[in-house]
Amino acid sequence: MSRDHAQAISAGDDLFTARSLIISAPDGLPIAVRDHGGPGPAVLMIHGWSCNQDFWAPQIRPLSEHFRLVTLDLPGHGAAHAGAGDRAWSIAGYGGDVVAVADSLGIERLALMGHSMGGAVAVEAALQLGDRCRLLMGVDTFNEAAFYGRRPTGEIRERCASFDGDFGATIRGMVRAITDESADPAIVQWIGDAMAAMPRPVAVAVLEALLAWDIEDRWHGLAVPAVTINSALLAARNELLELPDLELHHVAAAGHFPMLEQPDAFNALALAILSQRLA
Repeated sequence: MSRDHAQAISAGDDLFTARSLIISAPDGLPIAVRDHGGPGPAVLMIHGWSCNQDFWAPQIRPLSEHFRLVTLDLPGHGAAHAGAGDRAWSIAGYGGDVVAVADSLGIERLALMGHSMGGAVAVEAALQLGDRCRLLMGVDTFNEAAFYGRRPTGEIRERCASFDGDFGATIRGMVRAITDESADPAIVQWIGDAMAAMPRPVAVAVLEALLAWDIEDRWHGLAVPAVTINSALLAARNELLELPDLELHHVAAAGHFPMLEQPDAFNALALAILSQRLA
């Protein structure tokens, strides 16, 4: 992704033609959705914690040549922040939000692609969708024990408390720590700024819900092929869970945001997987 592209995203330029709409979650909160169209099977793309649907910008043009892409801002994120302070946050609840989007758009069969926390949300959505879900596809997600295996209550409190000070500075420091040293500084800056824009109370409450969730409790209920494209850098650094029947791929020279840090390599791999699995 180029510096100009990062600046265009930061300025709010969607770059591509999309139908934008607001869909109501089951509890009435807004979900901001873009239906980018495309000629093939539907792929619903779910962003990560404190992120938004613009994080998928480099994927829209190449993948929408082959698939109907739908992106969204989960409640509390991006353009879907209204009323967010009133919700009791849960990953299962977010899964229901994704199902509501599919239902509202009349999508009967689809693939789910989720980055980071979006992978956890995709698991919950897949469980609710049943045989409507054709593929569960993660992006740097699923198997990091520190985020997807349920954490002790004391650890959850401690990790959430780390954001009690200067939220923006903490977020930007975290982003620098989990991106590859080769990443374009403009992209790293854009990621940090975008994540820091989320209201801290909502961000912390959602993080608490994620850390209380346990993928191993939910994984065995899945009846759908599962694949993930993860960071080679972080795979070598983190404690990993062993999840049965998970097809694992890695992108070199990329940290936690491979779709932004190495978009060409990511897009080629994602296109190959989606084309094979959704044929």
